[in-house]
Amino acid sequence: MKPKKDLTKGSVKKHIIILAAPMLVAMFMHNLFTLVDTFFVGKLGPEAIAAVSASFPIFFIIMSLMIGLGIGVNSSVARSIGAKNLEKVNMIAENGLLIAAVLSLIVTVAGFFTIKPLISFMGVAPDVAAFMNDYLSVIYLGCAAFFFGNVANAMLQGEGDAKTPMKALVLANAANIILDPALIFGLGPIPALGVKGAAIATIISQTVGMIYSYKHLFSGKALVKLAFRKLTYSPAIVRGIMVVGIPTAAAQGTVAVGVLFLNRLVASFGSSTLAGFGIAGRVEMLAILPALAIGMAALSTIGQNIGARRYDRARIASLFATAAAFTFMAATGMIIMFTAQYWLSVFTSSKEVIAYGMQYFGIAAWAYGFMGMRFIAVSSFQGIGKALPVLAITASTFGLTIAAAYDLAFGIGLGTRGIWLGIALAQVAVGIAAQLWFQRMLKHAEKIHLEKGQTPMVVPEI
Repeated sequence: MKPKKDLTKGSVKKHIIILAAPMLVAMFMHNLFTLVDTFFVGKLGPEAIAAVSASFPIFFIIMSLMIGLGIGVNSSVARSIGAKNLEKVNMIAENGLLIAAVLSLIVTVAGFFTIKPLISFMGVAPDVAAFMNDYLSVIYLGCAAFFFGNVANAMLQGEGDAKTPMKALVLANAANIILDPALIFGLGPIPALGVKGAAIATIISQTVGMIYSYKHLFSGKALVKLAFRKLTYSPAIVRGIMVVGIPTAAAQGTVAVGVLFLNRLVASFGSSTLAGFGIAGRVEMLAILPALAIGMAALSTIGQNIGARRYDRARIASLFATAAAFTFMAATGMIIMFTAQYWLSVFTSSKEVIAYGMQYFGIAAWAYGFMGMRFIAVSSFQGIGKALPVLAITASTFGLTIAAAYDLAFGIGLGTRGIWLGIALAQVAVGIAAQLWFQRMLKHAEKIHLEKGQTPMVVPEI
């Protein structure tokens, strides 16, 4: 069976556009979970919004492991398909599921031991802390749905199928939109569960989407064939997944830790400031979706072409994706800057909260184009199977952000404006540096291949 999309042939630009479109919808559906949660939780008051906002970086620690595993599976599948090693594709998929099972258990156990210390570190008010505990306790308990669902979608995306993951997320979001108000506010015999209800709705909805993806995988329509009767644990394959997955997860974990510290800085200016920053973050998640979708499309395209030793096509994919992401993000930043009040008012009626959100966009949105450049550099490195640079890029971004934000906010005395300015300056600096780094590494890898007839980036045959 041939892959849904042979990305080593035909127009590179067309492949990226065709893949990015359903991925954009899928990512919108994924982020709709938090938007819907924020919308309904917002009806409970600023403290509830602050709790969900403050929970996000802790929740994102879980997501970082999930994303790392998914990217590792996606990259390994794409490169193996590009090398025409279809038997190995199935082994990658099954070993990916083994890793998902182990990670789910570890996260659930570790979560319950660390939840209170992490909430205490945030320094939030007692009522906000209680809401956070309710929300995160449920998320930890149901995290397996995130891991298994993400691995399934990563398998499909690696073979060039972006539509099935999109449909799974559409179905999951439909369930979440129905369940959220019912569980948060109560409906008939269902009691009002408040913030905890939002978390329960998310877990149930994620499970619905996961079931849809696996139904497709077991239907025989996918290139990946799951046959657990022949399941063979392969240390080499697990290592291949983790070589990309661990640094990627660490990079995403750096994001979580970075946001955790940023929230700590913002919280020192009050709950309304934290709520404004949190809502602005939800809106920003929509703004960055085009760049993320283009990045995921570039990852699959670059991965398959690196597997086929087509460096020329990999370079075209990276450059086209970078230009597209920069353009989309710069334009989106300008649009949001002038319409911020409208978007923020969807989630809260507090004028003070809205004012802080508008202040954030008035400064941070100027750097959106460079943020897009950074996203594509990260996806490009993941596509060639090099995840350590991703960790370095992400760590540098948040290291610079926190240092600049703290110095500008407290050292120079710019207050919250200093925090927003620190975020913007870090995006500009790292976005440019990351792109230059990737192009240099790709050129060096091609030179090695031409001189020695091989490349260390291609997964060896097993």
